[in-house]
Amino acid sequence: YQTISEGDVTREYILQLPSDYDATVEYPLIISFHGNGGCAVAFGSGSYVGDGLSDLSPQADTNGFIVAYPQGVAREKGGTEWDPGDNGSTNMNDNDVYFTQQLIADISSNHSIDSTRTYATGYSNGGMMAYGLACTLGSEIAAVGIMSGIMLSGTCTETDYTPVIHFHGTADDALPYEGNSEFQSVASVIDFWVAHNQITDTTPTTTTFNNGQVTLDSYTGGAEGSSVLLYTIEGGGHVWFDQAIDGQSPNDILWNFLSGYDLNGSL
Repeated sequence: YQTISEGDVTREYILQLPSDYDATVEYPLIISFHGNGGCAVAFGSGSYVGDGLSDLSPQADTNGFIVAYPQGVAREKGGTEWDPGDNGSTNMNDNDVYFTQQLIADISSNHSIDSTRTYATGYSNGGMMAYGLACTLGSEIAAVGIMSGIMLSGTCTETDYTPVIHFHGTADDALPYEGNSEFQSVASVIDFWVAHNQITDTTPTTTTFNNGQVTLDSYTGGAEGSSVLLYTIEGGGHVWFDQAIDGQSPNDILWNFLSGYDLNGSL
């Protein structure tokens, strides 16, 4: 359990170190954002209803990376939440992008971090936050992973090409796969990132798994080796997915994708 304080503002996060943490080694860092109304402790243990196996500690121990689970704050909407837009404020309670920058700085000052390999993941509203960081903090975030999230409208830094992996169910009743009057469709978000990452071949390589229940659309060959991957889960709801895909857990797939990138591009 960690805190960051600036002036009269204090924010909280949970930090998970790999079991064999060695201060002489530089570790990748994943920042994983809970959903609307969520709690960092429950999200980090995978015990929050709807979050599935959001606990990344098995992957952290096996592969050697650090995970931070930040705690959202309650604003005018009432529940704990994330606002993915950068409004320019340097008040941590008012600007979650600024808070993320302070979070990265705080972890880096106390632990051994590979500054080129910081990643953002998120579920639902936390996925919106990860997309927001891909847009506005691509200078610090090497790649993002989205579970049942969507991107909100906003302006992205044109010269930051952020690789994206996105998991979404066709029966998501909170952030519908086809979109609605409030949220754009998953296809629209994927199209945006394919164009943003300068991927010229807009026809994906498509693979099916689990007897057709899961479809993977892969867009590769973007600027700095960036790519965009979409896993569509037929009949999947608004959850952090944990059912194995072609024998691999979604968390393993997520890490395998993220770990293929640093701030300079594909590894």
